[in-house]
Amino acid sequence: MSKTMLGFDIGACELKLVQWDGSKVRRALTAPMPDNLVKNGVIISYPAMADFIKETARENRVSGRDCAVILPASHAFLRRITVPAMTEEQLRVNLPYEFRDFLTLGKDKYFYDYAVNSLDRDEEGTPKQLDLTAAAVPKEVIEDYRDMFRRAGFRLRTAIPVECAYANLLRAHGDTEGKEFSFLDLGHTAARLHIFSGTRFEATRVIDIGLGSVDEAISDAMGVDEHVARTYKHTDYQGAQTLEPAVNVYNAIALDFRKAVNFYGFNNRESNLQDAWCCGGGVHIAALLKTIGQSVELALHDVSELLPPAAQSAEELSVCAAAIGAAIQ
Repeated sequence: MSKTMLGFDIGACELKLVQWDGSKVRRALTAPMPDNLVKNGVIISYPAMADFIKETARENRVSGRDCAVILPASHAFLRRITVPAMTEEQLRVNLPYEFRDFLTLGKDKYFYDYAVNSLDRDEEGTPKQLDLTAAAVPKEVIEDYRDMFRRAGFRLRTAIPVECAYANLLRAHGDTEGKEFSFLDLGHTAARLHIFSGTRFEATRVIDIGLGSVDEAISDAMGVDEHVARTYKHTDYQGAQTLEPAVNVYNAIALDFRKAVNFYGFNNRESNLQDAWCCGGGVHIAALLKTIGQSVELALHDVSELLPPAAQSAEELSVCAAAIGAAIQ
């Protein structure tokens, strides 16, 4: 495998693409997603998406063939499970049964993978119990993605849930032992809070309000099309980011974020979560971050603090954090 790896994060509003050379992020870029190409996290047309990716890479002179991609939550089932100590072969046989309540297709229709978080031993040192993060993805989905990237001129090497990408960032960052981390991904259709103990995934909480709601609020307030409103939001044209309707959306996001943090703390009394690293398009809206910071007793950080060395500014990298995590898998 070549050292260069491209990382893709295909969102509802933007395509995020990074180029990783094995030690540094060489490129990080975003491109607006064509309308109706992604809905509810699902790619509507794989051939059309392939053509869009190919054209985006060509226009930006992106080099490299091997690539990794973030799988949407609708396609990837992720679970923390505890099982008796067993061999790798035994795990392969037993993993499908750990997902039996979640899968809609036959168990043979999925690929399964796992990462070992910890191995508990008894007083005599004999392996007793495994703590795993396990994933299941439909084989058909992987084939669709593989064909899509092949059509775009790339070779798919890795496809992972976003939680695994953030775990990769933590492993690469180091100094995680005994610490808690949370990633607040402020996306277009939703915000998501991903919580880790060290590099071990603990939980994801979904906040069903995203930046698209901010676009709608600005659109109504300023009497413009939502696409224009999105541009106004990005540039803070005529104070669009601090319009009262937009601030009302920030308050709703912050309230749900506080509920998510409190719910996690209530169910994990030993938790001492103190920090959240922000990523996604929302990191560029100061008023949103200020509102969230005033709502929760967590210190907010830019995710760039956890990212590997890069040849670009933190502002460009923060939106592409998940794609970076995929590329360094």
